[in-house]
Amino acid sequence: MEDPSPEPGTRVIPTVGRPPRIVVASGGKFHAYHLARGAHRAGWLHRFVTTIFDRREPDLPLDRIVEIPLPAYAARLIRRLPLPAAQAWAYLIGDNWFDYSARRHARDADIYHAFNHHALHGMRAAKAAGAVTVVERASAHPVVQDALLRDEFARFGLRYPAANRWIVAKHLREYAEADWIVVPSDFVYRTMVGEGVPPAKLRRLPLGVATERFRPSEGHDGIFRVLFVGAISLQKGLPYLLEGFRLAGLPRERSELVLVGEPSRDARAFLPRYQGLYRHVPFTPHEGLVPLYQSASVFVLPSLQDGFGMVVYEAAACGVPVIVSENVGASMRDGEDGFVVPIRDAEAIAGKLAYLYAHEAIRRRMGAAARDHVSRLTWTRYHEDLIEHYREIWP
Repeated sequence: MEDPSPEPGTRVIPTVGRPPRIVVASGGKFHAYHLARGAHRAGWLHRFVTTIFDRREPDLPLDRIVEIPLPAYAARLIRRLPLPAAQAWAYLIGDNWFDYSARRHARDADIYHAFNHHALHGMRAAKAAGAVTVVERASAHPVVQDALLRDEFARFGLRYPAANRWIVAKHLREYAEADWIVVPSDFVYRTMVGEGVPPAKLRRLPLGVATERFRPSEGHDGIFRVLFVGAISLQKGLPYLLEGFRLAGLPRERSELVLVGEPSRDARAFLPRYQGLYRHVPFTPHEGLVPLYQSASVFVLPSLQDGFGMVVYEAAACGVPVIVSENVGASMRDGEDGFVVPIRDAEAIAGKLAYLYAHEAIRRRMGAAARDHVSRLTWTRYHEDLIEHYREIWP
């Protein structure tokens, strides 16, 4: 039987000198496993609350894991429904169910660290018990994200899901009630401040990359291979990559565009017109991405918004130059590690692809610079920075 939580407003004073008990809550993988692993390596992880725990993940003790699987199963079923807004309703129902169920584990926390849209009910329970509350936001401010996607859906004649307005409303309540908001990039930080979030409430914590796993290969088959990894969707800017590759006019016998990932439902609005232009590789487990990165000549992520984009760091760690949009949070240096282009600019992508195709020596030099740039941005560094943030916010 659980101990009753204190009355709302009662502040529990922590024992002096005791390290904090950290509860991490996330209904999806995201980078939550890395976050929980960092807290555990400091000896501070009290619970990692998730839906279905991936037992292939190393260095996380099973006795600290709490699984709440039913919301994930429900969300999977909803996504299969033949409805245009099935994805949005899956988020709305699955995430809220998880959040409400996770709240009973929040009362044990000194620091309750939950991912956006999975946090509100748990935070309220944690704050009532005297905990410090942290929301993790890995994308642009939801108002900015919503405006970009609403406009993009209209451009392609699609109806924007009405359920998104409830998702955004919950996000905003979480920001208002959280003690702290953690963001992974300067891009996300700027959008949050631009929408009125107090800068003093924000903490920047860039993500990392497993440089020991993602590393360059020795050989290459001579094909100029343009690679994309992620959801094949409007949000990821795929129409502009496809059109950019077409406009670049590269020799078909010496070049190819490879799209790795699953098409979203909105992909039906643009994929058919580019049939035959690209090679599709279905969803690939993380460990299977290394040879795909190593086979690439350039990696492209032209997202309308991407709070970080870990795939960018993974490609760079494999010695591949990158082309990213200005709304991708990964900190790549324009003209050194590759190129940064405006969103929705197929001609800019075409020009950079043609340039890299024609200048092999520069392409190789940029790939080496990209590898060197991310070599210091490891998960070990992320864990150290995470613990430093916890030390600063712990009373």
